[in-house]
Amino acid sequence: MAESTPAHQPTLIVDFGTHETSAVVATGPVVTPVLCPMTGAPRWPSAVFLDHETLLIGAAAQQRRDTRPRWYASGLRSSVDTGTPLPLGEGQVAGGELLARYLSVVRAEAERQHGERIERLAMTVPAGYGPLDPRREAMVAMAAEAGFPAAELVSDAVAALRDPLLRADPAEGAIVLVCDLGASWTVTLHRMHAEHPIQLAEDTCSGGQSLDSILLQDLAATLPDWVPAALSAPGDDGLRARFTAADFVRRLKHRLAADEQASDWLAAGVPPYSLDRAALDRFAEPSVRWLLASCRAMIARSGFTPGEVAGIALVGGAAKLPGVGKALRLEFGRPVWQPAEPELAVVRGAARWADRASGRRIAAVPPAWRLEPLAWTLPTGRARLVRWTVGPGESYPGGAVLAQVRSDDDRIFDLTAAREGIMAEHRVRPGSFLDSDVIAGMARSVKVISGDRPNKRVQLRVDGEWLLSPDRSVLVECPSTGAWVRTRSIATGAVLSELRPSYPGPEPEHGRVFVAPDGSLTLVAWDPQGRFFVWDIASGLLRSQFRAGAKPLTVLVNETMWRLISELDKVVHVGRYRRDVAMMWDLSTGAVVEEMVGEDLHRRFGGFADHSGADGFAAETRSPNGRLLAAARQSAGAVAVSLQEAETGQELFRADLSSARSVRTAFSADGQHLLACSSSDEGSCVDIWRV
Repeated sequence: MAESTPAHQPTLIVDFGTHETSAVVATGPVVTPVLCPMTGAPRWPSAVFLDHETLLIGAAAQQRRDTRPRWYASGLRSSVDTGTPLPLGEGQVAGGELLARYLSVVRAEAERQHGERIERLAMTVPAGYGPLDPRREAMVAMAAEAGFPAAELVSDAVAALRDPLLRADPAEGAIVLVCDLGASWTVTLHRMHAEHPIQLAEDTCSGGQSLDSILLQDLAATLPDWVPAALSAPGDDGLRARFTAADFVRRLKHRLAADEQASDWLAAGVPPYSLDRAALDRFAEPSVRWLLASCRAMIARSGFTPGEVAGIALVGGAAKLPGVGKALRLEFGRPVWQPAEPELAVVRGAARWADRASGRRIAAVPPAWRLEPLAWTLPTGRARLVRWTVGPGESYPGGAVLAQVRSDDDRIFDLTAAREGIMAEHRVRPGSFLDSDVIAGMARSVKVISGDRPNKRVQLRVDGEWLLSPDRSVLVECPSTGAWVRTRSIATGAVLSELRPSYPGPEPEHGRVFVAPDGSLTLVAWDPQGRFFVWDIASGLLRSQFRAGAKPLTVLVNETMWRLISELDKVVHVGRYRRDVAMMWDLSTGAVVEEMVGEDLHRRFGGFADHSGADGFAAETRSPNGRLLAAARQSAGAVAVSLQEAETGQELFRADLSSARSVRTAFSADGQHLLACSSSDEGSCVDIWRV
């Protein structure tokens, strides 16, 4: 039978770290830690111990480690990172296999503490796991082996940005750095997006492990009569000593987050070893230098300046190092957001991310015909089908989950029913790719489908203008300032590309999109001082720039000649008379074509316009197959969009746009969508219907 909404189903969230693992159970906004059953701590040691046929995990494994150290292993997720099996006893075991068994134990303990069966899982993965990375597939396969066939993956950095304790609220489109400092130190650059922050760049080093190695070297140098010999001892004795020493220096390092100095005994009969914050800062200096250099290079490579970065999220256990936050603030002069208990920021943020699963539900595309196909518009355009939840012959209510798909970045989306029905057949098999709007299955409607009307899919607004590309394949959005230009999908409204030009000095205050003679979309931006900039939108390249020398009063473009005319706030004297001045430039080169002086100059501006005349919108338009006619109609002082059968004139659909002053219409190139571009006092709006 069909599954119900996952909105209030408990979800197990697991963050596998090199040294420690964190897990929580999230039920809606309520998040409960899964405590280690032996220590009561919110973090479990990332370790296993093979006791004959029994695999012990976490604190239980650590407790048995010293009895047979060769049967102990840690760093399970790191084994997946590198693809290298872990030595365990007399052989080697794949990290994924050990993680699956580890996860099964965590799940059992989570269900015991929570008192309820848990079917949903979300796991964090390193930011370096890109889309379609084989390591993602390994983590998904591991989860399936542990009983979670539809596990979701979220990158550590994206999860960190969702941490409710971060107390940062960067604006939509803001550029943000994330410094995640654990055993590995990872820097990522993101553009904020309400649904899912977009990762622009990533860099990783072994900063935490390098610091631990330096501390071990200092421990050996401080206690030369005891430590070097113990660490280099053969067999189990040497292994045991190395495990103990590594735990010892990490424990002292963590104590310095609260204390100025930490001291302890490595073993009975060995002098104490002391460490203070000044020494720790000195030992961490190489890693901090790498961190600053990586941030600086990443910002520059991505085409930004430090001043354009909204802030820096500092998370992970090593975020507690006293000098790191201070160094970032001094180097970049930007806010540094460091939450309480930064080592738990990723799992907290992942829980908040998983709570948005109810928003990742995709209703079936409403059919425009009586046969009931099942198709969905996928945000990513393409996804892998995980499973069908309704079998052939089974009935389902409206809104039921019919299937689940996995995106390239391992988010799970529920594919839901637009109306009640009976599943007739599956056309796409689990494991295969499903494309947007492709028929995945067939269903019989429980009721006769009647009165189907075009379904509004998207409404978009901007304080500027919309343009439909001449081939009617994409929408182009440009605010009146010309600060950015976005191309958007007609079917979903999703952003396909974005141009955000950078300028020497003040940014221009005006901008419009025009179509060059070769069909390329072009941004023309200008400021009150008469500086003009001509940008190719597809490549982001500055094609030309020129200066008028006075304030532009009008800006007009001839898209056929590819020239620009501007009437300037400037007059010249010809004898006793004052004359207006206008200038013409070649937009390809920025060269002056002509300076015009005289009266009524606008009479010479034939063929020039202040907006593009090459876009796909028109007052009246036909569908590509010629069967439908769309037009703007005036009725009782209001504007409406009317859709008619072209041959008979029968009106099929009417939508009132009461606040609009003017409306232009268009069909998408494939004829599947009707668009209406309207202007009002609030700006420009595009309404899109699927027809």
